[in-house]
Parts: sequence; structure tokens; C-alpha cells
Amino acid sequence: MRLLHIFAALTLLLGASLAHAATLNFNGGAVNGCSLPASSTQYTCTSLALGSTDVIVIGSAYAVTVNSSLAMSYNQGLTMSGDATLTVKGNLDIKDINPPNLKVTGGNLTAEGGTFLMGSQEQTVTANISATTIKMGSNNVTVTGKISAKGPVEIASGSVINGAISGTVVNILPASTRIQGDITATTSLTIGSGSQVTGNLKSPTIDLKASGLLVTGDVDASNSLSIASGNGIKGNVDAGEVTLDSSNAYITGNAKVDHITLGWQGRVQQIITCKAYTPSNPCSCVTNNSGWAFNEPMGPKCGPGTPSGLHHFQIEHPLTALTCQVPTVTVTACADASCSAVYKNSPSVTVSPGGVPTQIDATGVNPNVTLRQTTVGIATLSLVSTPATTGALVCKSGGSTSNCQISFLSSGFQVSGVPRYAEVAGPLEISALQTSSGNRDVCVPLFASQTKQLNLTCAYSNPGKGTLPARIFDSAKNNYVALAGSDQSSCAVASTKVNVTFGVDGVARPNMLYADAGALILTAAYKPDSGSDKGLDMSGSGTVIVAPAKFQFTKLAPIQRAGLAAAPLTPDATIMLSAVNALDAVTKNFGNESGVAVQKVVLDRNLQAPLYTGVVNPQVGGDLDFVTKGGVIAAPPLIWPEVGKVNFTAALQNGYLGSSLTSPGTSDPVLFYPHHFVTELVIKKVDLPGGAKTEFPFPCSAPLACAGNRAVYSRQPFDLTIRAQTAAGKETKNFDARNDDINKTQVTLVPYDVATGKNNYPPTAPSGSTLTDGAKVPAAVAGVPVTSFTNGVATRTIAYSFPAAYAVPKEPTALASPTGLLLRATYAYPAAGNVSSAPADGQEAQLTVLTGRLMVPHDYGSERYPVRLAVQAQYWDGKTWVTSLLDSISAFDSTLVTFANCKKTLVCKDFVLPAGTIITYTFDKGILPPKNRLVLAAPGVGKSGSVDVSVPGIVYLPSTVGTVVFGVFKSGPVIYLREMY
Repeated sequence: MRLLHIFAALTLLLGASLAHAATLNFNGGAVNGCSLPASSTQYTCTSLALGSTDVIVIGSAYAVTVNSSLAMSYNQGLTMSGDATLTVKGNLDIKDINPPNLKVTGGNLTAEGGTFLMGSQEQTVTANISATTIKMGSNNVTVTGKISAKGPVEIASGSVINGAISGTVVNILPASTRIQGDITATTSLTIGSGSQVTGNLKSPTIDLKASGLLVTGDVDASNSLSIASGNGIKGNVDAGEVTLDSSNAYITGNAKVDHITLGWQGRVQQIITCKAYTPSNPCSCVTNNSGWAFNEPMGPKCGPGTPSGLHHFQIEHPLTALTCQVPTVTVTACADASCSAVYKNSPSVTVSPGGVPTQIDATGVNPNVTLRQTTVGIATLSLVSTPATTGALVCKSGGSTSNCQISFLSSGFQVSGVPRYAEVAGPLEISALQTSSGNRDVCVPLFASQTKQLNLTCAYSNPGKGTLPARIFDSAKNNYVALAGSDQSSCAVASTKVNVTFGVDGVARPNMLYADAGALILTAAYKPDSGSDKGLDMSGSGTVIVAPAKFQFTKLAPIQRAGLAAAPLTPDATIMLSAVNALDAVTKNFGNESGVAVQKVVLDRNLQAPLYTGVVNPQVGGDLDFVTKGGVIAAPPLIWPEVGKVNFTAALQNGYLGSSLTSPGTSDPVLFYPHHFVTELVIKKVDLPGGAKTEFPFPCSAPLACAGNRAVYSRQPFDLTIRAQTAAGKETKNFDARNDDINKTQVTLVPYDVATGKNNYPPTAPSGSTLTDGAKVPAAVAGVPVTSFTNGVATRTIAYSFPAAYAVPKEPTALASPTGLLLRATYAYPAAGNVSSAPADGQEAQLTVLTGRLMVPHDYGSERYPVRLAVQAQYWDGKTWVTSLLDSISAFDSTLVTFANCKKTLVCKDFVLPAGTIITYTFDKGILPPKNRLVLAAPGVGKSGSVDVSVPGIVYLPSTVGTVVFGVFKSGPVIYLREMY
């Protein structure tokens, strides 16, 4: 018999094992319930009936079509790779799959005519997704692939999408979603706060919610575009009605609109073009509430749309060239008279003398168009093109915009220098060349390994004026020589003699310093009156680009509150951004350049701490138009809405004057901490008998008036959420257990009297209340450790305990009346002082705490009938015990009921329900309802006496003791009673 049991057990185990985790492998083999035609990779299934732990595996290049909906649960799995395809005729629901069981690394997921759902878990897939409706769950998801719906698309907050999104109504929930790809919505597009989109947006109606949202790409909104506070678009806008809310919303590119409203400090950094353009009133479609006047540096600027036709060509060329070389010039195809816009349709040009047909690509600029002249003399440049131009040729050389002549020489200097930063030494290359006597197409070096005293001059090309000279290292004097009267004066017209040493290659490389910014023209000449070189007459010029060494911020206060504009170290100072040289002197010529619409400076940040996987590092919104002269401008508000240490950065958006130099600079490090905290009660929905619902903590009801309209009993556990937030009321996600800078500290939590906000641990009489963890054996709670925070939010269970509770016999200590309190979170951030949830910045949970008890009434009756006790939940109102009308939640079961002190012929154990029988009693407005009262069974004929009944074990509702007497008849109806003495 024993052996039979063992075999039976093994059989059951084997059966359980066989039923566990079946794999439906769609990889060319047969799958039950599915067809696969010969030589085909397409499976067709009527439906898929999956066991609770089954796994679907679809091999690369195989397709599975299910002709019904498919919903997968937590312990089921889906594996796909390569070009695998899963198509469901109906809904495809994978939202509940445990993330480790979802292994989709390639392929396509389609819900034909239905809804695709994912994201109840934090899931990741690599696949193209298509459906009628797409819902990316309540949890953040990561999708690499295209998302397309015939209907609406909803993306959960915190998601990462690497691919294009399309649908009718596209809704990106707040906050902090990252999208790499274009978004197209045929009806409307809404993007939640804190999101970052790299791609173009297109929809009739687009709403960019506040705040911290950045779109890097162009935006097309034919009906309306709303840009909320603090949001930015790095690109051009083509829209109908455009609104930039207050404050600091911005567009870095051009805006072509029906109408635009600029809120406080709202900016369009380029040109606004009214679609109904009127030359006499170009800003007729602009409502300007920005605080900046029209055409001020920061204010709106209006004009016609950017021209696209070919207007003229511009040639940038040297003043001299050698007959033995093939010099190059830079040709720009200009779309307007000022050449602020280029023609991008790839014209062909031929430049004379000696040029060949050369294509200019879609950039509109070709820096390598060749010339050729083999005879000494002056040549005048000319140009023919396809297509032809309407404007005249413009030539730029040596600071002139009208000189189209080049002097071709048989010998001379070539002067050049790589772009460099201001006051950083770098070589100036001076090549001495002449035409070979044996081959006029070959240049040979002069002065190899010789030192010569050259006449050097400097001049200003762009800007056309300056206040400081170039300084060249003199190899004989072993120091720098200013090409001017002094180091602090402008470039002189007269030349300065400088000794330079030529190398074996015939090139001299003296170092050059320039303390300002701009394009400098350096000219070298040599015409000795005596010696072996007498008779030589050589000259040559070149341009050297010198950019500011960096951008420098005004000193910032080292500690700042998240979401507020950074404050300067010196109170009431203005934060300025200065273009400076390597010695931190302002480059005053920066901003004076011609031919540049504006020097655009990009503001950003470098995160120093914390550094962990998943750390949030929001961008610093906006670019800065450096439109003032003198190298200094007021910085826009510097806002970083997170917790951590950052440097603000500034760099040119494009290389300076066509170079690759961006002059990057950083501020001093700034530590940002939460602007404030919020404490809030977790309101739980509670199901009641009969299908009704209520909430906990209790909503208040008359006659009791409650702080925050909520109440709990003393010692009754409830949940509290604490949020670390920015000035805009968004969570600072880096206030997190993973942040090693703060995760060994805690947020203190202290209750205060709600009426005054001052007295902690109320009431003052009786004093001695405590905050605990609400456990049966409670432990004191002083706060919430940072290790409990995730993305700026922590929730913990607490209870508030008065010093005394109802007891039998009654304690001499006075009981606390209903006490309103608020729960204040405070954090002492290192070196920053206290941050709290106190008004006016924060928000604090409020509720009233009650001294409660469970009242078991006395009762009596016949031994032949049961007694039904109307047990009550009560609270102490300061004078008497009152039924808790607000309590329809508290409950106890029959296992907690105690019967004691049985007298006469009653036996206490006879009142206990049989083993396995448990009845739950739930209060309704503070009293057990008639149909669910505590019933004491009739003891039966011949049994009489009394029994004490209580319900101990509910820590927040200590029980009274009710005495029930059996064998005493209740009197019947009485019409008239008179007592005589």
C-alpha cells in the first residue's frame, strides 16, 4: 500500500512537470492548432490556448497569424528575433508579461482591427508595432522600432521610444519620456512635461505641456501649437495659431504662422513670418506679451519668408596668389541680397581666370573652387553659372566687399594659420615660394634654414575694426612684438620688423598671440635694400580666425533650489555671460562680426553627481542670441529642475566664423536640492458589502469636523506619500535610493498642530503622543530614509499614537480629544539648510486623529433565545463617547471575540463557534448592522447566568466588556406604570 502511494505521488509530480512551461515553437515544425503550408514560413492559427506558464517562440523570418485576440499573463513568455512577425486578428495584449519572459529583439507585432497593449510591467521590446489602437501601459516602456496606429496612440510616462510614431490622436503622458524619431498625428498630438523628442512633429493640433520639455526638430501644426512654460523647440515652426505660455517658452528657429502670442519672456529667436505678410506691418500677426519690445535684442523680429531662389554669388579670395600654384576660393550661392540665406539647389559655377565647371552642393557653399593664371599680373575675377543670377557678383577679400582683383606673382609669401583661441599661442605659417626656373607649374621654397627680418602688418577682416594688435614671436629678440605702437593699441598701418626663422622646408612658423576675437589679416613683405636678397620684392597675406577662448559665467551661488533660476553668488547681481580670452579678459570684438546674423550660444549642462544608471539629467533649455556688442550679455534664467551637482555650459552653436571652434565654457559647480516636499495621504478605495465603496482614511462626516476632511483612530496604521519636488511641482527623480550622495540620510517626519502649525506632537494635554510604524509591536518613526525613495517619491505606513487609550479598568490619564494635525517632511540638505513641506512652497497632509474604542453593550434575555449585540465603534469627543458615524470600514471576526467570567450554569466555551466557522463583522456607520450583529447563541433551557463579552486584539479600538445575562425576561409592552412608595 505504501509503495502504491509513492507511485501515485511520482505520477502526479511527473504530470505537473509535463504541464509546466510548454513551448510553442514556430520555427518550421508542427504546432498544435496551427497550419503551416509546405515550403512556407507563414503559420495560421485559429486561436492560441496557452497554459499559465507557456512560452511562444517565433523564429527569425517566420510569421504567425492568430485569427482571434491574444492576451498573455505574467508567467507566460514571448520570444522573437530577426524578422519574426506576430499578427493577431483582434487585440494583442502583452502588458502583463513578466519582463524577463519578454524577449522580443526584432520583428513585427500587429493587432489587426484591435488594440495593442504593453507596459503594466517595465517592459522592453525591439520590434515594429502596428494596430488600430496602441496603449503603452501605466509603466515606462522601452521600444526600438516604428509605432503606427490607425487610431489613437498612448505612451506611458518615462518611456524610451527609438523610432517614428504615427496615429490619429497621439498622447505622450507626463513625464520624462525620451523619443528619437518623427511623430505624426492626423488629429492631435499631446506631449507631457519633461519629455525630450529628437525628431519632427506634424499634426493639425499640437500641445506641449509644461514644463522642461524639449523638441529638437521642426514642427508643423496647421491648426494650433501650444508651447507651455519652460518648453522649447530647437527648430523651425510652420503653424496656424501659436501660443508661447508664460514664461520662458522659446523657438530657436524661424516661425511661419497665422498668428502667434508670446507670453512672458517667450521668444522666437529667428524671424517670425506672418502668412498674411504685410510689408508695412510685418508683425501684424504677433501679440507680444514677452516683456521685450519688437526688434529689441530679445524681442520678436518679423520679416518675409526665407527666399529660396538664386540671387547672386559671393567669392571670398586672397589678395595675392602665385603663378606656380592653383589657388582656391570660396564661392557661396546667395538666396538674398545680404547672403543671410543660401541657395540649396546645387548650381554649377565657373570662376575665371582659369577655372573649371564646379558644382556647389546643397550646403550652398564650396570652399574649393579653383583658379589658374600662369603669368604675372592682376586678374579680375568673374563667374558664370547655371542657373543665372539676378544680382551682381560680390567679392570679399582683405576686409573689402568690392575688390574682385587678385595679384598673381612669380614669388611671394603664403601666410596662413589654423583657427585658434584668443590669447593662446599658435604658429603663423609664412611660406616663402617662387616659380621654378625649369617648370612654371612648380613652386620651390626660398630661405630654407635662414632667418629673415620681415615687415609684418595686421588688419581687421571681420569685424572690420579692432582695438588690439596681433603679437608675433621675434626669434632674435626672443619675445613677442606687437604689430602696433603697443600691446594695447590697434593694428598699425605701418609695418613692424620681425625676425623669423625659416625651416628646411622654407616655412617660418613664429607663434602668434591675439587677445581679442575675429578674423585677422596678416601680411608679410620683404624688400631688402642691400645684401644677396637685394632686388627681391615679396609679399603675401592670409587670414587667421581667432575665437574667444571660452564663455565665462558670473559666479553662481553654490547651492540652489531645483526649478528656480540660479542665483548669483553676489546678491542682486545680474548673471552675465562673457566671451573671454585665455587670460579671462573680455574679447570685446565678439558680437561685432559682419555677415553673421547673430552669434548663437547654446546653453547646456554637465552632470557631475549623482552618477548611476537611470539618473535623470534634464537639459537646460534654450539658446542665447549674442546680440550685444562688447563680448558681454545678460544670461537667460539658468534652470535645472533636478537634484544633483551640475556645471552650466555655454558654447557656440556653430563654429566661429566658419571654423570648428565653439569656445566652450562652464560655470562653477552648482548643487541643486529639492525646492520643497509634499506630504499626502494615500487614499485607498475600500469595497463594502453590497457593492458600495468608501475610502480610508475616513472621509469626515457631521457632527465631526476634520482637518483635511480625513480621520483615523489613534494607533491605526495609514499610508503617507512624501514627494521631493521642483518649484514647478514636479518630482525631483534623483532624490532616490540610488543617489550615493544622500542615501545614508533620511527625511524627518514630524506631526504639528494643524491650527497653529507650531506645536509638535499635539495635543499638549495630554502630552506624549508619538509617531510609529503602526505595527502590533510599534516602533517609533522619526522619518523616512532616502533609501525608501524611488524617483523622488516614497510611501510608508505610519500611525499616530496618543499617550493613553481606553482601558478596563479606566486609566487615570485623561484621554485625547479629536486632534487635527499636519505631517511635515523636512530634510537638511548638506550645506543648504532645511527644505520642508511647509507652506507657502510645500504642501502638507492633514487629518484628525481620534481616541477610539470598540463598545460591546450589556444585554439580557431568555436562555431560550440568542442575544444580538449591536457592537459600536466609538470615539472620545472630549466629554463623552460618540458613535463613529464615519467608520464603515473597521471589522473583526469571530476568532477575536472573548467570552469570560461565566457565572451560574453558563459555560464560556459553549459560546465559541465551532472550529472552522469564522464570521466577519463589519461596522456600518459605526455600528454593526441588524443583519450582521454579534450573536450569542441561546444556552438552552435550564442554563442561566451571565457572561462577559469583549473583542480584544484591535490595537486602535480597545474593547469594552459587555455583560450579557441569560435567564432574565425582558418586560413586554407597558401602557402605564406607576410606582408607589
